[in-house]
Amino acid sequence: MKKLGILFIINTLIFISCKSSEQKKLSLPSVFSNHMVLQQKANVSIWGNSIADHPVEIKGSWGSNVITIANSKGEWEASLETPSFGGPFELSIRSNEQNIVFSDVMIGEVWLASGQSNMEWNINQSEGGRGIDNKNEYLSANYSEIRMFNIPQDLSGKYLNDVKWLIINPENIEKSVKGGVNNGISATAFFFAVKLYTKLNIPIGIINSSWGGTRVEAWTSHKKLKELMPNLLNIGKRHQFFNNKSKLISYNDSIAKLNNEMFGIKTVLIPDYDNMGIRDWAELDLNDREFSKKSFDDSSWDFWLPKSISKEQKNSGSFESKLDENNQIISDGVIWFRAKINIENIESEYSLIINNGIDDLDLTYFNGQLIGNTIGWDKARNYKIPKEILEKGENSIAIRVYDGGGPGGINGIVEVKNSLTSQTIPFNSFKFKHQAFITNKKLWIHNYSLEDLIKNSSILQKNIQREIIFNDSNEYGILFERMIFPILSYNIKGAIWYQGEANVSNYDEYQESFSGMIDDWRENWGYDFPFYYAQIAPFRYSKNEFSHQLRDAQRKVLESTSKTGMAILSDVGEENDIHPRNKKDVGERLALLALKNDYGFDIVSSGPLYQSHQNFDKYIEVDFKSKGSGLSAKENLSGFEIASENGIFHQASAKITNDKVRVFSKNVNNPIQVRYGWKNWFKGTLFNKEGLPASSFNSSN
Repeated sequence: MKKLGILFIINTLIFISCKSSEQKKLSLPSVFSNHMVLQQKANVSIWGNSIADHPVEIKGSWGSNVITIANSKGEWEASLETPSFGGPFELSIRSNEQNIVFSDVMIGEVWLASGQSNMEWNINQSEGGRGIDNKNEYLSANYSEIRMFNIPQDLSGKYLNDVKWLIINPENIEKSVKGGVNNGISATAFFFAVKLYTKLNIPIGIINSSWGGTRVEAWTSHKKLKELMPNLLNIGKRHQFFNNKSKLISYNDSIAKLNNEMFGIKTVLIPDYDNMGIRDWAELDLNDREFSKKSFDDSSWDFWLPKSISKEQKNSGSFESKLDENNQIISDGVIWFRAKINIENIESEYSLIINNGIDDLDLTYFNGQLIGNTIGWDKARNYKIPKEILEKGENSIAIRVYDGGGPGGINGIVEVKNSLTSQTIPFNSFKFKHQAFITNKKLWIHNYSLEDLIKNSSILQKNIQREIIFNDSNEYGILFERMIFPILSYNIKGAIWYQGEANVSNYDEYQESFSGMIDDWRENWGYDFPFYYAQIAPFRYSKNEFSHQLRDAQRKVLESTSKTGMAILSDVGEENDIHPRNKKDVGERLALLALKNDYGFDIVSSGPLYQSHQNFDKYIEVDFKSKGSGLSAKENLSGFEIASENGIFHQASAKITNDKVRVFSKNVNNPIQVRYGWKNWFKGTLFNKEGLPASSFNSSN
């Protein structure tokens, strides 16, 4: 017994010793690593963890040092003075006989790069494998004094610990192109950094925190969102639920109940349809169990009368063809189609064929029997109709269509045929019911008629309470929590931003929300750093998306928010690709703004921006800011429209006269309004002589 007692004491002492050792472990966030860049001529924040209540000494080999004391939780933070640019240096942190030394530390200019996919995009991320322009310049880059730190796209936060600063050289670029934790080197940020470095000859550090397909609301803190969105219930407290599953479930249940009481709406989480089978989709309850049955009474449904039908009837089943340009309803979601067909010969099986497909996913029923299910907007549908389910005379076809984004519906002719006969079912013989729309990654099942849905769409979108989707990169505030908060104390010179495509559907809120996000970041960093952003490029969005309105909201942020600048991309866009290949002009135009405003270069940094216009009997004369050494045109000026008092815009001719643009049309007398590039897709034709394009605008906005 005595021996066992001694062993117990020894084991206990070992346990206590190990526990004490764990408490004493000195650590810093991964943003501090070898090859890091610290902001020059600043009191930079250094922070981490160590043993509680013990001193921590931070020393830079350039001659600065500071001592701080860890708090009762072992957390500590200190400010260390940095000199003018230079390096390489060492940064050492010592506490309780532990010492961490970072080598090859440069002191220079640190910029945060953020936004959605056009900021994230690197040579490996391209539609159809097309890559980016200037790819050889990107792949062969070798700049020992340009470094990048990539915050991983990970909502759990665990992979951030594995990320380190990368020197921009061919070896690291090749590794990043292959993906992994250091997921790609942003092409836009790369060209921005190279332009700065070439002009300044100063070490440049880029912290890249970007995520494709994300809206500005995800990048804004809950505290700021509470100011911007007072109608959204508990928006200021949402961060409390991110790491507490039981509270999250309880909260979401209460929100679902509230929406049902207020609007009669039921919510269903959108399934992962790539991994669901036909039975899973068929059993997904959207309050539509009866819709597929032949006996279902669809007399209250509307007949499908598209605005226009092409010769081939292609896309005439798109729900968007039912909406006018001013409608704000989210057209993505679930729509049911039903039609009747007479069949006299029921001795052999038939096929239901839609060669141009259904966008995106369908469940197709014949006389109440499921005959097919296909995922893919461009895949032909060819479903066998067994003769056992045929009925002589009247038969029914019912199709549940799910569309996750963009135009959605039946893309072409619907045929029922066999070897002897063929019938085409015209779209105007289909009846339809819109059953659910998509908001916040959920299907919102309603019982509105189309007329009421359109009439109430703006009210619904502004007043529906959103549940929390904690594993969704577009959840309110989540990217601020996961992608910005971890580096908030790291000193930066300024920020560059390329985002907006994901907010085209709520363009009317973007000026306030984007300005609010900029203010939010500055408030959290504690100083008003410069903020430069790319205006989204023209692209053929769907007819119910208004990217020109979003571009104009971005233009107006220049006036509402100080120390901002906008890189105009009206000549960079591609009609059929939302991700332009030309990232060099984007990065370099962002760099021009910094070079002029922050580094004292006497250069023209922006393309022409609408300033004012003067009305004459036969024409309007438009004046611009940022004309540089003068206005110029690439090819013939196009994209201008004018309107008289009736507000109807007509395509107009334009010419440069006395460094202003004179706009006129034989169809308009006494014009009073003018606009330029006022559509989703256009190609910029107005520039200044320095080669920078003009922003789209609408004088009536």
